Amino acid sequence: MSTSTPVPSISVVMATLGRPQNLAELVPAVLSDEAVRHFVVVVDGPDPISVAILTSLQLRFDRLAFTQIERSGHLRALDVGVGLTDADIVLLLDDDVVPTPGLAAAHARAHRDQHGLVLVGSMPVQLPESGGDIGSLLYAREYLSHCERLENGEFEVLDNLWQGNVSIRRSDCLSVGLATCAFTASYHTDRDLGIRLADAGLTGRFDPSLVAAHRHRRSDWAFLHDARRRGAGLAKLHEVHESRLGPFDPAVFTADLPAPLAAAARFVGSRPMAPRVARGLLGLATLPGVGRWGSGRLGLAKLARRLMLLWGATNGEGETAHGAALAKTADTAEGTDADAPELRGGERQLADR
Repeated sequence: MSTSTPVPSISVVMATLGRPQNLAELVPAVLSDEAVRHFVVVVDGPDPISVAILTSLQLRFDRLAFTQIERSGHLRALDVGVGLTDADIVLLLDDDVVPTPGLAAAHARAHRDQHGLVLVGSMPVQLPESGGDIGSLLYAREYLSHCERLENGEFEVLDNLWQGNVSIRRSDCLSVGLATCAFTASYHTDRDLGIRLADAGLTGRFDPSLVAAHRHRRSDWAFLHDARRRGAGLAKLHEVHESRLGPFDPAVFTADLPAPLAAAARFVGSRPMAPRVARGLLGLATLPGVGRWGSGRLGLAKLARRLMLLWGATNGEGETAHGAALAKTADTAEGTDADAPELRGGERQLADR
């Protein structure tokens, strides 16, 4: 007589900073799934408003636990969160990703008969009725293209890991480590993680039926800053994994452009004028009248982004968007203890549940 393998336990782990408005929706949405053992939220730096909201929500949701740490970066914060639950599987959600009902339970069932699995769900961007900012519009289109290429088998899941809705066995997280000292860039940390997970022998799988809505929002400033970080991150990725990826060539950012335009973009993108020119192009793209010719509007935004990609690859990422938010928050966060993890009641009770 055969017995079926039991479904492994699962917890949701999330890192957050500066998005307190999302928590009031996310906590009930995640914990409506009875399969979730713990919902562990790690506040990655000074953020008194998020701490206050989580403290209030913890009175209603006994499976919610959170801690606040010194600003450490997304993956290091998730590493802390993984250490605060004893579930077999951890579902790593971004703080602007809202799960559909039963998402965690579905992730857990998929791991029942397979060890060494990195399971990636889909995160279609949920744009507002107004159409959203230009950065989110581009992100939404490019994410759909990424999923299409993934389903067509153009690359392996772990060769270009896209985080936000990913589940892994907790033991594999602890063995490999989500964060690493070798990769110091703030962008493409998920791609670095995917390569390291593949090198450790894990297997990636994409399941588009595991859906979470991505509430992606970017200001024009953040859109350009993300492009700079992305350029710097890609250069660092090739440096750290050169044996797999080969040496980095900045021409990758202009390879699809006509030769004269590509040469001009590379010239401007490698010089201090790049941020000013990029801001000017994006300003033109967002003028009310330009919205009537959509392809031209997107073309200007893409060109602005190319310049910042090149600038980042050439000069590093500079001050990150999170770093700027951290400095701004710290000015008004007197008394916030960010030197060590701050234990909350729910965290201390985890071992009892």
